[in-house]
Amino acid sequence: MTDTFAQSTVPFLDMAASQQVLGEKIVENLKPSFADFGLSLESFVVENLSLPDELQKMLDQRISMNMIGDMGKYTQFQVAQSLPVAAANEGGGAAGVGVGLGAGLAMGQTMMNAMRGQEPGAPPAPQPTGGAPVAPVAPSTATKFCVNCGKPIPKTAKFCPECGNAQ
Repeated sequence: MTDTFAQSTVPFLDMAASQQVLGEKIVENLKPSFADFGLSLESFVVENLSLPDELQKMLDQRISMNMIGDMGKYTQFQVAQSLPVAAANEGGGAAGVGVGLGAGLAMGQTMMNAMRGQEPGAPPAPQPTGGAPVAPVAPSTATKFCVNCGKPIPKTAKFCPECGNAQ
């Protein structure tokens, strides 16, 4: 049977759709072996095609990566989705502050690159010429981000002035 699978030249992902044809090919290859015992093999049904767990995991990851498409844009999307949640989670101890600071810096860089249309890890875009360089504006310590819409709001706000959701 393994020779029939190998000779079928059907990719594994397409075999599920070709189970009947695969069963017919196996019957043709096994008929002579059954005839040697005086038996007749009339049909062979392939009910299930499975891979070893480790190989199935790798296949699932590969399919997921293909579904994502542009990994840079997906990363930018994930960072944008996580900013409001990260901003809403205050506290967490000294270890949490360090992790949060590192993650915040990475997210900020990724967001800047996203706004400039760059891929993560690409060199920064050149500063415009013809004037003084624009200094980056540090976020105010008196603001946080809405957990729903992501807009900056006063740190003491109970509701977002943009979307009206409770904070």
